[in-house]
Parts: sequence; C-alpha cells; structure tokens
Amino acid sequence: MKKLSEFSLSQKTIPWFLLGVAILSFGLLIPWLGFYQDDWHHIYYFSQGGADGLRQFLFMDSRPFSFLVYEPLFNLLGLNPAGWHITLLIFRFLAAYTFWLILNQIWKEAQTKNTIVALLFLIYPAFLLQPMSVMFALHWAMYFVYMLSIWVMLRAVQNPRYFVVLITLSLILEMVHLLMLEYFVGVELLRPFFLWMLLRQKPLKARFVQVFKISAPFLLILGVYIVFRLSFSDIFSYDRNAPVILLQLLDAPFKTIGYLIQFMFQDFSEILITSWYSTIEPSLFQFTRRSNLLIWFSVAFLTAVFWVYFTKLENPKKAETQSNEWAKGMIFLGILSLLAGLLPGWAVGKTVHETNPLWNDRFAMASMFGAGMVWTGSIFLLFRKHSHILLTLGLMVSLAMGANLRKTIFYKHSWEKQEKFYWQLYWRAPALEKNTALIADSEFLSYMGVYPTSFAINTLYQNNKQASDPSYWVYIWGVHLPTWDSFRAGEDLEFYKYASKFEGNTLDNLAMLFEPEKLQCLWILRPEDQINRSLPEITYQYLPTSNLDRIQAESLQAPPEAIFGKEPQPNRCYYYEKADLARQFEDWEKVTALWNEAESLDLLPYSGVEYVPFIEAFAHTGDWEKAKTLTLHANRISDRMPIFLCDVWLNLDYENAPNDLIEKLSERLSCEALLQ
Repeated sequence: MKKLSEFSLSQKTIPWFLLGVAILSFGLLIPWLGFYQDDWHHIYYFSQGGADGLRQFLFMDSRPFSFLVYEPLFNLLGLNPAGWHITLLIFRFLAAYTFWLILNQIWKEAQTKNTIVALLFLIYPAFLLQPMSVMFALHWAMYFVYMLSIWVMLRAVQNPRYFVVLITLSLILEMVHLLMLEYFVGVELLRPFFLWMLLRQKPLKARFVQVFKISAPFLLILGVYIVFRLSFSDIFSYDRNAPVILLQLLDAPFKTIGYLIQFMFQDFSEILITSWYSTIEPSLFQFTRRSNLLIWFSVAFLTAVFWVYFTKLENPKKAETQSNEWAKGMIFLGILSLLAGLLPGWAVGKTVHETNPLWNDRFAMASMFGAGMVWTGSIFLLFRKHSHILLTLGLMVSLAMGANLRKTIFYKHSWEKQEKFYWQLYWRAPALEKNTALIADSEFLSYMGVYPTSFAINTLYQNNKQASDPSYWVYIWGVHLPTWDSFRAGEDLEFYKYASKFEGNTLDNLAMLFEPEKLQCLWILRPEDQINRSLPEITYQYLPTSNLDRIQAESLQAPPEAIFGKEPQPNRCYYYEKADLARQFEDWEKVTALWNEAESLDLLPYSGVEYVPFIEAFAHTGDWEKAKTLTLHANRISDRMPIFLCDVWLNLDYENAPNDLIEKLSERLSCEALLQ
C-alpha cells in the first residue's frame, strides 16, 4: 500500500477539478437565481415576438448576426432561468478548459502550472456579472469559440497532415465570433504571438516566416471585419456602439494617443489590482459576525485543498527548474493579452475604470485570461519555494471563488425582491389598461434599472400586440419626465428603447412605492394618499394624478410560469394587495373576508398604512368596533399615522358610529374634526 507522501493524482483529473471550481463558484445558487438587467430585453422580445421579436431587438442592439446563437438557445432553453444559468456556467468552463489546452500546446512541459493560469482565468474577480445569464450567454459562448479557434490553429501547426482542414476550421471559427460579438476583436491580434511562442525552438528567420504565413489570413479577415464594423451606421443606418475613439484618432491623433496611454495604465491597475478589493472587503474582517468566520474558514479550507491537489500533481523540484522561462513567457503574453482585450472597449469610448461601476466588468472580460497569466507568471518568478507559490496562488483562487459566490448571493436577494414585486403588482392589478405609465420615486430593484423593469412588467402582463409596442413603462422622478406642473396638467409621454416605442400620457399613470426593506408591501398610491406623511417627499409631486381606473379587476392571463414560477402561497402582502384591489371596487364584503382569513392564519400587515382598506371595509359594513380597534392598532405600530387615520375617518360615514367610539378616536388621534 502506498504511503500518503507517495500518492499522486493523474493529469486526467484536471478538467474535473476546473469543473468543480466552476460549480462551487457559480453553480451552487442556480436554483434561486432569475433574470437581471439586460437579460430582460432578450426575454421580453422573445416572449412577446418569438424569433422575429428577438431579431428586431438584436438588430437594434447592433448585433444582428447574434440571432444565430440566441435563437437555438431560446428554442433549447426556453424562458426558464435555471437552464440559462447552467448553460452559461458550461460555456465559461469550456472557455477556461480550452484555454488550458492552448497553453498546453505552447508549454507542453508545464501542464500543471498551465492549470493554475486557466483556473485564475475561470474565476478572475474582474468579472462579477455571471448571474446575468441571458445577456452573457453570447459573450461566454463566443469566448469559447475564440479559444477553440486559437487551439485549432495551434493544432494545425503541429499536424501538417491536417493543416488545411484545421486552418480552415479555425478561420471559420474566427469569422463566427467576430460576426456575433465585437468583444474579442482585440485579442484576435494575439494570434501571431501565440504562434511565435509555439515555434520558439525554430531559427529566428524560419520562425518569423512561418508566423507571418499562418497569421496572414486571420489578420486579413480581422481587417475586413474592422472595415465592415466601421461601416455599420452606413449599412444598417444605426450603430449603438460607434467607434468614437478610432474616429478621434484620425482627427486628433496626439491627443487621442495621450488619452489611450492614460486609459491603459488606469485599466491595467483596475484589472490587476483594484478588482481584487472585492475579495478582501473590510467588512469581512468583522470577526464578531459568524458568517465572516465561516468565510475565512472556507478560504483556509479551499487554499489547503488547492495546495494538496497541485502538490500531488507535479514534482516541486522539476517545477522550480522550469519556472523562469515559462514565467517570463507567461508575463509577456499576459501583458499583451491584457492590452488587446481592452481595445474594443476603448474604441467605443468605454473603459473599465470610468464606465458605470455596476456594469463595467464586461469591458474586462477579454482581458481576464491575460490577467491570470500575468499574476501566475509573476508569482512563479518572484517566489523561490514551490510550497509558497502554491499557497499564494491557492489563497488568490479561494478568495476569488468567495468573491464570486458572495456576489451571486446579492443577485439571489435581488431576484427574491423582484419576485415579490411582480407577484404583488399582479395581485394588486390583475390587468392594466394599455399605455399606462408606472411612476416611482427611485430605481427600487437592484441589478436592474428602468428599462429592464419596464420590459419585465410587459412580460408579466403579456398584453402587447407586438414587441415593438409595449403597453407599460416605468418612470422615476427627474428622468425622461416633464416638469411637475406639466406632468399634473397632462402631457404626452413617448419613449424609444431598442426596437420598442412606448406612448402614453402623464394622466394615465399609476404611482407606486415598493419598500419591502421596511416590511411594507407594494403600495399603489391614490391621490387621497397625499395626507400620508410617511411617503418619500418627491412622491407628493406625482401622486395627485395617480389614476386607479387604469387597473382592471380581472386578469387576462396568468404570468408566464416558466419565468415567474408558480404563484406563491398567500402571504400577508397577498391579503393586503387583494384587499386594496377590492376596496378600489368597493367590494367591502370581500375585504372583510380577506381580513378574517388573514387573521386566522396570522398573516396581518406590519405597516399601519396597510390596515386602511380593512378599516374602511369594517366601517362600511357597520362593524365600527372592529374598525376602531384596527385604527388604534395601526396608529400604534407605525409613525406619522394620526393625521392620515383622521382623514380616513373623516371620509367615512361615521355619523352612524357610537358617540363614545368617535370621542375615543378623536382623543387618541388628536382629531378634533371628528367631533364637529
């Protein structure tokens, strides 16, 4: 029987190790993830317009050919979030695995060290937008296609017998990823350098000639594509990603070059240094929190697993003797890869460090494998002891895995909040008149935005004749709205986004407030709610025109189950929303029945405002004592309620209520008007 010190692991375990890390980093929470931000654009257009709707959107998104990728994916995966998240994880793993195969072609003697580079690429913390599964399915699929094209090209060099077939296949793969997506245009410039490193044993002249001959057709295709891409606005009469920096380079070359040099240093530091801040946030060092202790225990455990695994994969002495040449080549190629990966973003005026920090990760995608090469090569070059190298890299890998997982937890919470909003909106407004604007005080859903939320609501109701004609749109104060005086007087609303145009009027709106963090349900506000002093200040500007007549009592159809899941079991917000809907149509018997059912299940509101429909219902049905009890309870559990509750009672036909009851309410609410 072998001793533990003599035990070793086969190189065949490496792909499984990479896959295991991918699952731990991105797959554990897949059952609880949904759709976010630009995912909703794709979901809306396909759910509303099918393949034609998807084509319209992708054309207006300046990626008309990406339809060839998205249509099969939608046909295969449908609208279920889990399928998209699993598919994205597979594409990401395949991109990293193929990159490992590329490195093994160039450095055959260093497959284990190449695994570490591929591992860092797989989980590099410069890109933390993985949960946006539909949006980035195309990106990671084309990342994989790019890597596959490079690998096939290198295989062609090493297999002269099949050279023509393999080179042709590689050229086809290059054309595929270029036509689908512009993100990997820059890294196409790396082909000569990959070949140069592969042929490093050849004499210099022969090496140069062979690199040139093999690279030429690839660079020619790249050149043709760049000319084609620069002509997008002329060909399609529209280009959402116009190459503004390239045009500036022609008009003011020296000034633009200065900016590009500045961008280079800023983005290099952002990707190589700043991106690691998310792995060691200061809050993680609050050791009084048990969750932080668990996080650091996990980091220590994963670091130990990494160290043991790679120790058993190779002989440390052999690795040390081979480190310098490999490390220098890795750093050289890594720096070039970093730079090349950033070029497409710079061309359209986007940088990793300056663009919206919520979404700028995508501009670092193409540079991730270069960053992994730089870090791994540097550590192998700087550290002497192999055990120290493995511990350092193991710590980096485990920290990056933790950062990705923690970010995914935030997305999980975002989806939970989204689901609450969609179902509460559906309960409160089973159907809405077309051309209805929904007004809010802020962007209330994280990892979303106004446009995605608008597309999500249109998907929820499925009430559009065609994808280009959305029935609903979300507005927030101060953005794309007229002045408040004009808003309240009535003014047409018009908004274009991608292949859609919303048309409405400011008098055809619903004011809403969604703050579940305060243990509140969704509030569809009425003009009468102006007396409620607990609302955000800006709400009072648009509240007077909130038009509840836009709400229809009967649903046209249920929300698509594939997207929104099965309708949740009745909860406290279900009873409030249904009661508020019944109040709108003065179905007081239904409101009291909902209260009795909620009370029997202990699903009563947490907010005093949410007692109002029930107070009014019991008053209208003559149960004044119950109405009084609920009023006093509402006043007790929430602040700033007396004036609001006083106004509620003043609008009731309370003359039929017992005098002593009215006197008590007047005293407790400081509402002398009740006695007049």
